[in-house]
Amino acid sequence: DKLVSAFPGPATPNRLRWSPLEIPTAPTDFVDGLVSLAGNADAATLGGIAAHVYLANVSMQNRVFYNADGEMLIVPQMGALTLVTEMGVLKAGPGHIAVIPRGVRFRVEVDGPSRGYVCENYGAPFRLPELGPIGSNGLANPRDFLAPVAAFETAPGPYEIVKKFGGRLWHNEQPATPFNVVAWHGNLVPCKYDTAHFNTI
Repeated sequence: DKLVSAFPGPATPNRLRWSPLEIPTAPTDFVDGLVSLAGNADAATLGGIAAHVYLANVSMQNRVFYNADGEMLIVPQMGALTLVTEMGVLKAGPGHIAVIPRGVRFRVEVDGPSRGYVCENYGAPFRLPELGPIGSNGLANPRDFLAPVAAFETAPGPYEIVKKFGGRLWHNEQPATPFNVVAWHGNLVPCKYDTAHFNTI
């Protein structure tokens, strides 16, 4: 397996570096192109993180992914992504970050060869820090974190549902797209952020 969720043993104090991984020449979507680099703890502890790289050259076709182990912070490094989620559509490219909460189904569409990073967070959900004495004009403002644009589809199935649970990948099929309804309420929602809005003080 290229995707790892448990990292036993003590972590090395040494710096680790990797050369950029080559995008495969064979058709590879986001799920098939996930490769683990490092991490600490594991999904069963409800704490720690894993760092992965994704390599993709085709969009996910009649296939959906969701992560029951943790939320995923996606950082595109090359190529733009269209993230089709249960709550709507997000577009993220280099310079953006996107967060997909734990348990939210999504599909990744690419326009060409794409590579980037994924931080899988097993612990408490990401949240914005308080701005404190900096006030309302510094760092990352909540208004710049964008929710998906509402959308739905009626594509026929079958659809493969790939689930990450307990550090393993599982799959089943359902007869229709899971994106045939757009309805959500509350604050558990995917978002994206353009890092050009970050104000360093």
